[in-house]
Amino acid sequence: MLFDPEKNAYYDLVDGQLLAKMEQETKSSEFKDLKTLELEKDKSLVIKQITNDSWSDETKEKGVFFLEEKNRSKKGLTLTKSDCGKLAIILKEISEK
Repeated sequence: MLFDPEKNAYYDLVDGQLLAKMEQETKSSEFKDLKTLELEKDKSLVIKQITNDSWSDETKEKGVFFLEEKNRSKKGLTLTKSDCGKLAIILKEISEK
């Protein structure tokens, strides 16, 4: 048996017949803008929802979100729906003081 690393395949040494080929498809995540909050000092905070078909049903059900600070240097923070709920309570408390 002969392995070809470029094609990620195994071939028979006698007749060169393809014996096995490993293929791996990588699915990329989609980032969808949900809300944009304009901040002071020419900055904005964008809340994005992240989806990926290759994720488990449990992860899809939880929901994954990304907070991105724009206009200076792009920085972000990944959260779940549960995290967003906890953050909402804290932000509401801060805004009411």
